[in-house]
Amino acid sequence: MPVTILDVAKEAGVSKSTVSLVINNSDSVKLETQYKVREAIKKLGYTPNAAARELTTNRSHTLGLIFLTSNNTNNTKRPYSFTSICETLLYDTSNGIYAGLNDTQYSLLVERFSVSETSDAIPELIKNRRLDGIFIIGGLFNSNFIDILKRMNIPFVIIGRQYEGFDSISVDVEEVGYMGAKYLLQQGHKKIAFINGPITSINSQKKITGIQRALQELHIDPSVVDIIHSDSYTGVSGYEALRTLWEQGVRPDAVFGGSDGLTAGANRFLYEQGLRIPDDVSVLGYEDSILAEYASPALTVIDAQKEIMGKEASSVLINRIKKPRSKVVSLTIKPSLIIRDSVRSR
Repeated sequence: MPVTILDVAKEAGVSKSTVSLVINNSDSVKLETQYKVREAIKKLGYTPNAAARELTTNRSHTLGLIFLTSNNTNNTKRPYSFTSICETLLYDTSNGIYAGLNDTQYSLLVERFSVSETSDAIPELIKNRRLDGIFIIGGLFNSNFIDILKRMNIPFVIIGRQYEGFDSISVDVEEVGYMGAKYLLQQGHKKIAFINGPITSINSQKKITGIQRALQELHIDPSVVDIIHSDSYTGVSGYEALRTLWEQGVRPDAVFGGSDGLTAGANRFLYEQGLRIPDDVSVLGYEDSILAEYASPALTVIDAQKEIMGKEASSVLINRIKKPRSKVVSLTIKPSLIIRDSVRSR
């Protein structure tokens, strides 16, 4: 016969309700009692019935991860093609989320959701499944999307962008611009091309503010940095942005890319010009993903701390589920500089 919750209660010397509280991670049970119950569960090989637990607790112990992308999810174009946005943000951040959920009973369902759809569109994951909470990865959403989530009364945390009134985890984007520009300037570079994201992006503007702060702090003329905005964060956008500067007669001794995808595109353009990195031109990326370490030479980058953001988001979302009235969390993670092989001192 299968082991029941009554068998566990008898083995641990506690009531059935106490075992239920421990299974559902309640904070109301003493630690020593929790230990006895978990040891009994382990000894007897008890597996909680997920369906029964959901009826008892009104929770599914399932979380959703919605990755917002400007790639069209309905076409056949691969998300890692040169004309698509590399979705390394999803992979790296979700690794942090999985780590954060490692010691919990939560499972995770994932959906890529194209923001090019109509403004009233809702991810299928939200419509068709009962979720205890949602991770929103990416800043490509409008207030209407947030209003829909709010009306559905589903706890959620936003990763990659701050949004007033709701839990959010993001990297300090202004610090990204500051840290990158300061490093290149201190290495003696005199002409820096900064390939930024779309001009309409809030994060793009923050990066510029950071660059300006570095220039002021080091008392360097702003003309040292040429800023060009790309149409998106694809490889081809980085390629075309640098080509535009090149055709204007700009010859940078360093390129600072606003994402790994943009940086990869700039690298391809430099290669086609017969230039060597970092001998002829230094290259600094932002984000840090598989693209950075697989590049030749390996890219020096400003690390967006994606895994850390994911892990912190797990803690925030679980706390929001347990304590719906707790104070809103707006956490900003400081980026870090990772020195590899693509920048040389001038």
